[in-house]
Amino acid sequence: MTSKHINSVFIANTRSTAFRLLGLAFVALFFVGCSSSSQPLSYYLLHDTSTTPPAKTSTPSVAILNKIVLPDYLKQRGLVVQTSETGIHIASEHFWAEPVEEGLTKSLRDALRNQNVDLITHAMGAEDVNGYITLRIDDFIATYNGDIILRGEFFIKFIDETNVSDHFYITLPLSSDGFEASVKTMRHAIGQLAVEIAANMDRS
Repeated sequence: MTSKHINSVFIANTRSTAFRLLGLAFVALFFVGCSSSSQPLSYYLLHDTSTTPPAKTSTPSVAILNKIVLPDYLKQRGLVVQTSETGIHIASEHFWAEPVEEGLTKSLRDALRNQNVDLITHAMGAEDVNGYITLRIDDFIATYNGDIILRGEFFIKFIDETNVSDHFYITLPLSSDGFEASVKTMRHAIGQLAVEIAANMDRS
């Protein structure tokens, strides 16, 4: 092999190494840029941790929460926003801190206490139960119109084997943009649902 050929091979290898290093440097800068532009993850509670039980002025009705049925888009942790008549967006940086069913149960329990109804689960047990509640949620979402919609149906089976069911459609305007405002308004919507459920529990 001649010295000229050896020099050509050396130069080619040097250039190849240089290009590889430049490529690695570009990839490193790309990931640094991505990490610096990414937003921290945010987590939200559907129930209000500051809620305190009201003073009892009379014996409350007792209901066992039998089941909550949710649409598929509420069975994952990302918060959901309706973006059009047919489209939704699932957030990748804003999440529920607990499953929606668990947060909804806690929020509804607290709201029903204000209506003199004690909501318990099967696991808690109770001697004097007035009825069993099954809740079906069709939609619970912030919409592109700037409001929160909570709609579905609840079923109450009383201990005397009578039943009552009622559809609900609750809509509340958002006070401001953002997920925090949405979650707070969702709590108010659950409060209104509690009023409707309690009105039907009164018949027991």
